[in-house]
Amino acid sequence: MRRPRRAGAALTSRDGGEQEPLPQAWVPRVMNLSLAAFFLAVLAPVVSTWGDRPTAVRVGIVLFGTPFLLVAVLCLMSALRPGSVGRLFRRLRRR
Repeated sequence: MRRPRRAGAALTSRDGGEQEPLPQAWVPRVMNLSLAAFFLAVLAPVVSTWGDRPTAVRVGIVLFGTPFLLVAVLCLMSALRPGSVGRLFRRLRRR
């Protein structure tokens, strides 16, 4: 991969021939959005029947579902603004 000045990143062939552009930026956005939708679709039926469950089951659901909810939120953040999650973790690591 070569990043020419004043141009986007491009892949070059081994013989130094013509450059082809990298895959489009919408691919990670669509992937992250679909992952977030999947996790939320899995959690939605469990939460919609929340009132019928005893307290011990509710605590178990919260403990089990929290990581999936966190991943869904991080996927949505990344879909809205790619690179934002990495910058957030770098800022947190510096402190």
